[in-house]
This record gives sequence, C-alpha cells and structure tokens, in this order.
Amino acid sequence: MLKRITNFLTSLKFGIILFIIIAVYSIIGTVIPQGMDLQFYLNQYHTFGSLMVFLQFDRVYSSVIYLAIVLVFVINLVGCTLKILPVQLKKMKDYIPTKGKNNENLYENWMDIEDIKSGFTKKGFKVIDTEDGSYAVKHRIGHVGSSVTHLGIVIIILGALIGNMFVKEGYITLAPGEIYEFNEYGFTFKLDDFYLDLREDGSVEQYYSELTVYEDEKEPRSETIWVNNPLNINGMYFYQSNYGWASKMQITCAEGHVHQESIFKENPHVFYDKESLTVLLYGYYPDFSMDIHGNPITLSQNVRNPAYAVVLYNEEGYVNSYIVRPGQPIEYKDIEIKFVDSVLYTGLTYRQDFGYYPVMIGSIILTLGILLSFYFYPKYILISPDEIIPVTRQNVWGFTIKIKRMLKELNKVRGNNQ
Repeated sequence: MLKRITNFLTSLKFGIILFIIIAVYSIIGTVIPQGMDLQFYLNQYHTFGSLMVFLQFDRVYSSVIYLAIVLVFVINLVGCTLKILPVQLKKMKDYIPTKGKNNENLYENWMDIEDIKSGFTKKGFKVIDTEDGSYAVKHRIGHVGSSVTHLGIVIIILGALIGNMFVKEGYITLAPGEIYEFNEYGFTFKLDDFYLDLREDGSVEQYYSELTVYEDEKEPRSETIWVNNPLNINGMYFYQSNYGWASKMQITCAEGHVHQESIFKENPHVFYDKESLTVLLYGYYPDFSMDIHGNPITLSQNVRNPAYAVVLYNEEGYVNSYIVRPGQPIEYKDIEIKFVDSVLYTGLTYRQDFGYYPVMIGSIILTLGILLSFYFYPKYILISPDEIIPVTRQNVWGFTIKIKRMLKELNKVRGNNQ
C-alpha cells in the first residue's frame, strides 16, 4: 500500500496534476488584486469576497495552500528524478538502443565499414566494438537532460520560496532635501535633487534621483537612480518607481499666524481639527488648462501656469470647490488656506531578495538541462557488415538526414582518393 502511494506521489501523472493546479492558482493570483483589506473584497466580489479571503486568494503566493502544493510538487520532482536517474546514469555507460520500424538502414554496397567507422570518429562519435557488432555514439550525457532540468526547476522553486519568505521590501517617497534612515542596515541616504527629462512635446522620457549615501565607517558617496538603473546598497536594491508633486499648504488666521502647515504627497486629504474641516487637494497642475468637459488638466510637467484644484468638506459635507494659484488664499470663516509651493518628489521601491542567487543558479541549471534534452541528446548509429542505422529518441528524421550527408561526404572523399 505504502509503495503504491509513493509511486503515485512520484509519478509523472501526479506531477502534471500539480502543475495544472499551480497554474490555476497563479492565474487567480494574477486576476484577483492581492494584499487588499477584507472590505475591498466584500465590496468588489460581494458574497464571494469572504470565501476568497477564507481560501487565501487575497494573498495567493504566500498562502499555506499554495506553498503546500508547491512543496508537494518539489517532492514529486525530486522523487521522479531519483527514480529515473539511476537508469539514466546506466545508459551513459553501456546502453545500446534497439532499432525500430522507423529507423532507416543507410548501408550501400560501396561502403567499407572500417572507413565508415573511422569517418564517424572524425565527426566526434565514439565507436565501440562489441561481440554483436559495433555502434557509434555521441552526446551520451544527454541521457541525464531531464534530471538536470528537474534539478534546475527545484532550485528555482526553493529559491523563490526562500525569497518570498525572507524578502524585505517597501516603498518610500522623498522630496529634495529629505533624509531616510535604514538604521537596521547601517546606511542613510539623502535626496539631493530630483528632476525630469522631457521630450519636445512635454511628455516625460526619464526621471532621475540624485542621492548622497551615508554608510557606517565609509565616506559619503553620490549616486544617481533612474528607471532601469537601480541602486544596490549591501544587497538592498532601490528602483525608480514613480514621481509626483509635493504641495505645501498653510492655514493661517486673520492676523497671519500659521496655525497648521502640511505637505501633500500621496495622501490628498488633510484635516484641520479646530474647524473640523477636511482639505482635499484634487490635483496640482503645473501647466494648467481645462479640457472640453471643463475638467482641470496639465498640458505638461513644465511649471508654466501652475494651479491647484481644491475641495473643502466640513461636518455637514461638501463646502465648495476652488481653482487657485500658488499663494492665492481660500477664505473659510476666519482662516485662510494657501498652497504656497510644489516640488517634485521621487517614489522609490526597495527590495532585498535572498532568493535571487538561488533562482539565478537554478535558471542556469535549467537552461543546461534543456540544452542536454533537446540539443545534446544521445545519438547512436548501429553498425554491422550490412547495416548502418541511425537511432535516437528525438528527431530521428533529422538525425538520419544528417548521417546521410555525412556518408555522402565520406563517399566523395573515397572517390577522390581512388
């Protein structure tokens, strides 16, 4: 009974079933937004929202179910490999294939078997004589191609699991002059400048973050990050993700005293407690204009005609909407609300992935396994006094054509020598 269970767990059939399940889970993880709160799924999917969260479809790739399936798939691959590897290793030593119905005999009367064997040797084949005849063989190492491929897949999966379990990642926003400390990793950096590279039509072509990096017991150094050029600090990679405008707002009283000062970045709301007032920055438009529907737009990222779209709410609800220029006050009761200035800020994603190198090594091994399986696969030629039969398990037709050309070349050389 135990043997039957073991055979099934390490069988190709079970492996295919697991692969299909993993593929379905991966599709679910791609289609359904990941990492949202429960209310999002209840609002979006109604009755099925709770079921999705229960089945961990909200975090597919870190769910217990998905990890268990992947782990069983790894066990299946390892078991399958251990079953076939001894046979493959034996074939690399003394395996002689048998001819089949589709194998063509290329022998012709003009052929001298010893000359043919010598010709095969010159073409990289190893000719071996046995009691029953001779055979030429090439690329015997291709027998282990599938096992090497399996090994690569296992290393990639384990590397990905390790990376997923221990990955450190996050997202930060910085305006010029701001500092972010990574005390746990022994470094700090300051954003010295952030700027855009614009095309002639005003659209953004590239954006750059100029940083000063301070590491423990090292001299400060300057670095520049742009899209597709991340910064590596002790294995922590920083990627240029996005950008935006950081807008400075001041709330002042009639006498001009500043009661509250706030910076709008990603959160467009600020609450002023004294008046129970919410200030919503609908948008900052550096090159302000209006579309045909009367909605505010920016024609470019150049600061040519800056304006702010602002909406106010109090306890009773909507108060009013405004389009104001920098420094232009919005009056509400006995206070004034001003947007003083806006500067570009950078959005940086950081990630330290401990599975990177295992995945890279696994990918190299996987590529090697594929080459062994589909290019350097074993090629045999059975040789007897009246037979020359190419035999291979892959692309026998193409291999036969190649041997025919080889024999034709040998015949041409033979004719020239006579």
